[in-house]
Amino acid sequence: MADIDTDVRYACVDGVATITIDSAPVNALSVAVRSGLLRAFTQARADEDARAVILTGRGKGFCAGGDIREFGTPGAAASPGLSMHVHPMIESMNKPVIAAIHGMAVGGGLETALVCHYRVVEADARIGLPEVALGTIPLSGTQRLPRALDLRRAIDMILSARMEPASAFAGTALFDRIVGHGQALTSAVQLAHALVERNDISLPLIRHLPVVTNHTAKVLEEARAYLIGQEVGSAVHAQALVAIGAAVECVDFETGMKTARAIYDALMASEEVHIRRERFLNRK
Repeated sequence: MADIDTDVRYACVDGVATITIDSAPVNALSVAVRSGLLRAFTQARADEDARAVILTGRGKGFCAGGDIREFGTPGAAASPGLSMHVHPMIESMNKPVIAAIHGMAVGGGLETALVCHYRVVEADARIGLPEVALGTIPLSGTQRLPRALDLRRAIDMILSARMEPASAFAGTALFDRIVGHGQALTSAVQLAHALVERNDISLPLIRHLPVVTNHTAKVLEEARAYLIGQEVGSAVHAQALVAIGAAVECVDFETGMKTARAIYDALMASEEVHIRRERFLNRK
């Protein structure tokens, strides 16, 4: 079974469905791509021939995240939303979903990989959550990254907006397999067939993991003191830290997400996002 969408492609071969983001140049998560992903995963759920699903990107990389052209515009909040609709669809799939990552997984692209049950990545792929540099926060990243990495490292990664090679995350829950250049899709297919053959229906989710550290309150307090004492960062950094704190301090994942969403919505409607968007689009 196969279906062709303008921005997202679906194909099923030998029991494995492959959903490919195909939106040059960087597979940004525009309204059209989000809609295509929702349709493709709906198709995969209903496809009786598909016993596992691979999510990947065509061209330069997996996904460069939110479409910067939509930041500060109605398009950013248009339905379907990434964390409101697309991510819940992926997490609720009744068959394993494997992200096959090459090139880059940035911002919402990395957040989308984090909702998949498994992640296979090429060692030289670039990984990052750069949202604070654009005047906002990585909404679901503030809740999932501290569950996949040590809390200190998650805080540093989000507040610094730094890009790192996937190889730097070996031994963490961020990725299940780190493979050589050009091997992500092949390795993901192998993993998919292995899961199908052993009828593995465990479907692990990062949202179910605990925050990774033994001294969460101390780590958060140190981070807050650093921002104040060193007079570094901005109000966006402080708000990002509040959202990360919600992952630690709220009673469950969804409550933390509500706190992060309120912060995200306010920032996305701010003048700062408009200014940084225009600066990004007009850079030479």
